[in-house]
Amino acid sequence: MAAPDEIKNDNLPDHANVAIFPPLLFGLSLVGGFGLRAIFPLQFLSDRLAWIGGPFVVGVALILAAWAVRTMHAGGASIPTGEPTDVIVQGGPYRLSRNPIYLAMVLSLAGIGVWANSLWFVGLAIVTAALLSWGAISREEAYLQRKFG
Repeated sequence: MAAPDEIKNDNLPDHANVAIFPPLLFGLSLVGGFGLRAIFPLQFLSDRLAWIGGPFVVGVALILAAWAVRTMHAGGASIPTGEPTDVIVQGGPYRLSRNPIYLAMVLSLAGIGVWANSLWFVGLAIVTAALLSWGAISREEAYLQRKFG
């Protein structure tokens, strides 16, 4: 039997073929959150809690994203979803989550929502997580299964 990297199917691209470009989804969610906040603010926290909790959550998200990117680069892996995956990174934050960069995106949206004291961002973080799961993560997992077994 051929090794997984020797199995070729010319009909399938050698990348995840995601339906949603994750950075664009994040950007649209961010713009949407600020737009909705400007039209109809939905505050849900005290100002003190917002100014303490928001930067904390955003900071955790940024640290997680930086750790994940550094781990990917150290492992020789490609980050853009349109490029082939040659290795599966299992160290660093990937020991805890298969998708720490996406988790960081969602956490940062929620953190910005806390910081801006806007429930819109929290709702958009949930929608973003669902869209990432459907449009990126499920396709990435199928691609990795097909490529590596």
